[in-house]
Amino acid sequence: MLLTIMLKIYQSNQMNFLVTKLCKKIQSKKNFFNKKTILINNTYIKQWLEIQISKKLTICMNTQYVEISKFFINLIKQSDYKLKTVKPSIFEVKYLKWILMSIISKKKDCIFLKENGIQYNNYEFCLHMANVFVKYIFFQPDLIYTWEQEIKNNIWEKKTIWQKKLWSVVIQKKKNSGITSFTEIINNFNRNIDNSCFLKFIPKKILIFSNTSINPFITTILHIIKNITSIYLFQYAFKKKKNIQIHQLIF
Repeated sequence: MLLTIMLKIYQSNQMNFLVTKLCKKIQSKKNFFNKKTILINNTYIKQWLEIQISKKLTICMNTQYVEISKFFINLIKQSDYKLKTVKPSIFEVKYLKWILMSIISKKKDCIFLKENGIQYNNYEFCLHMANVFVKYIFFQPDLIYTWEQEIKNNIWEKKTIWQKKLWSVVIQKKKNSGITSFTEIINNFNRNIDNSCFLKFIPKKILIFSNTSINPFITTILHIIKNITSIYLFQYAFKKKKNIQIHQLIF
């Protein structure tokens, strides 16, 4: 049987419309008894969505809810199927924090911070920068890419030059531990996307219910996997007029 490969996007300022569309996909006769995974922004929307779905569907079996970012980060980890154990991830604040603490413990590694007048010698600095770097990965992945590829960008260069140097030290520390950079992780994910060992981890149908915009990092991953699965995105889009827009993109 031919599998329809596509990314279909429903956008509306009416949540009830989005829930109705989602329920139709959940209640599909072909997949009624199959396990269904709905990707969501957070646990708060999960509780609301469960109530709304229960009002529209008499039975909703084998349905689990997973946070969007956690699902795709886990997918990226699984893409490196040759590894016997999953290594710490640059997507995790707690891991980056300890890498940064190991850096500031050695004065020779952070001379540039002192030269830029940065008060770096404390736990709060490491926690703050770990959060900043993770936000860059999700919301400004192009910035991380320009840093790692040594691409000049006058817009960011002056404001973030010491952050760029700090990130390069983080990556060097990671490589010493056998952990790759952000760019290498994405390239590796892209290379392994058609491997049968990895394909088993990707659902044939991905349902995403989002009450906010999808961040650039997740958009990149969706673009990579769009040709091997069917993706349905139900997205709230605020508009002054209560009009409904449905965008369908088939690749």
